[in-house]
Amino acid sequence: MKLRASALAAALCAAAISFAANGPPLAGVWNIEAKGRAASSGDLHFRIRQNDGSDPLDIKVRVTAGAKESTIARGIRDSLDSQLPPHRYKVELGEGSNVLVSDSRGQPNFSVELIDSDIDELRVAVQGVTPMASPTVPEQAVPAVPPASPSPDSPGTATPAPGDVTPVPESPRNVPDSSTPRPPDASPPATPPATSPPETPPPELPPKP
Repeated sequence: MKLRASALAAALCAAAISFAANGPPLAGVWNIEAKGRAASSGDLHFRIRQNDGSDPLDIKVRVTAGAKESTIARGIRDSLDSQLPPHRYKVELGEGSNVLVSDSRGQPNFSVELIDSDIDELRVAVQGVTPMASPTVPEQAVPAVPPASPSPDSPGTATPAPGDVTPVPESPRNVPDSSTPRPPDASPPATPPATSPPETPPPELPPKP
């Protein structure tokens, strides 16, 4: 008789360990999202379980035919908020048709499951929310791609860094440079100046007799 009782206790202990290992995941915030319009009346059966070994809480949400997503979300929020212990849980509406259920202390120590739904054309997704870690990599002060290495044909020449390049001022346009001699003008004159013919002296008259 004692052997049978010991075997039963061992079996119950093994079952409890197996359920704890294969049970639903735990999170600190759960998101419940309803998609579609209810084509029939029915119930959404949720189960909320703590990791402290206490009995799970089963909550049913009544949905009437023709209810839209926003109406269904408000019904889920109202039912969970009125039946869950306020010192443990916080229930609020999110964006759109989302309902957020969070632990009041911010600890990932409970699970939310949708056990059953008999409503046509309505899909309800339950997902644990994992907070995103803040980035730890500092912003880069220089480009990630290093500058090109100097050519092997010109040793000793270093590539200037992006902040060491000295801008070259642009030379003014249409300003003659006095230091550079100008080339002679090779173009011939357009028209040579006209020259007058030399004056011819008058003929000498013979002397009178």
